[in-house]
Amino acid sequence: MKIAAVIAPSATDFGLNVAAKLACDTLTETGETLQIFNLDTLGVGIYNGENANRVSDAMESIKAADGVIFAFSVVLGAPSAMVLAFLEYFANPAYKVYLQGKPCLLLAISENGGERPAAETVGNAIMQLGGFDVVRIGLNAGAAPVVQKDVIELIERQTEDFYRILRQNRKYIISRMQADPVLNAQPPLSTHEEVPRRINTVTVGDLYKKHDLENMPGEKQQDINRISAMFAKKYASNNEALIEQQPIPITNPTKPGFSGERSVKQLTAALPHHFNTQHAKGLEVVIQLNITGMDGFSGHIAIAKQECFFYEGEADKNHIVVTADAKIWGDVLGKKLTAQKAFMMGQLKVRGNFVLLTKFDQLFNAVS
Repeated sequence: MKIAAVIAPSATDFGLNVAAKLACDTLTETGETLQIFNLDTLGVGIYNGENANRVSDAMESIKAADGVIFAFSVVLGAPSAMVLAFLEYFANPAYKVYLQGKPCLLLAISENGGERPAAETVGNAIMQLGGFDVVRIGLNAGAAPVVQKDVIELIERQTEDFYRILRQNRKYIISRMQADPVLNAQPPLSTHEEVPRRINTVTVGDLYKKHDLENMPGEKQQDINRISAMFAKKYASNNEALIEQQPIPITNPTKPGFSGERSVKQLTAALPHHFNTQHAKGLEVVIQLNITGMDGFSGHIAIAKQECFFYEGEADKNHIVVTADAKIWGDVLGKKLTAQKAFMMGQLKVRGNFVLLTKFDQLFNAVS
């Protein structure tokens, strides 16, 4: 799969290059091909019909791409003049159809606000050229610098969502509401909250329900397995180093056990009794669990020397952090839903060594 990235800075960076690099690194780490073009380096000027050759490489990359990233800074509520100038080049007959049908990720960053209307402006232009801005990331560097942890996680999560859309090869149709900027009055972007993608007024959650992805056929399950395998391949070298580590000291342990209550916490505490030792040879890891919702809790699972223990609270050190709603986590424990499928559906978030997620379903039998 090929992805093209177009970066359009202004005189002041605001952290655009750092944010764009985070998004690009998230995609290249999956093993996909990514070509990056900085419009400042290309010397993009106002299109006059005769200077299209200066963007020819970028245009050919977009033509061959499965998806496109547009990252741009925002000044006084307006997108960088470079990104608007670049979009004008699609008026050239040679490039007229290059953006048609392309899913796009928009990354807009301002110093003191304005990223929302700026993203709307660029999104409308892309729509007029036949593309689809399926994911938008709006950042206010004045309120929260790009180096801040929650901002980094936001960029990574939204980029992962964009990657899922590309892998699943979703198709979109421009409706009358999308084609009319007056009718298509979308809610503003949120800087620190995940924003549902608005495709014909249907959210991603609605699409999962509509297509019954909870009971997806084997072909779609194979696609999920392929994506999970990519993440596993990415972290394979890290995993080899992980096996050689010494056991990690953990504080405040509680004896593994199951009191008989059917709370998700108690089901998780019972995992050591459902542990498949044959799949844990040479494995020494700590899995941090941050379970949210009414039945939420914080705990971690430690595996070392083919033994498994559950501990309450946060570990001093971990190799993977899993965040999920209590109901979703309960379905994973009961094998109603695999950890891989929950991740692909965006119902389970993972930070750290992704290869451990692919092993989780093998390490434990169903807990009921």
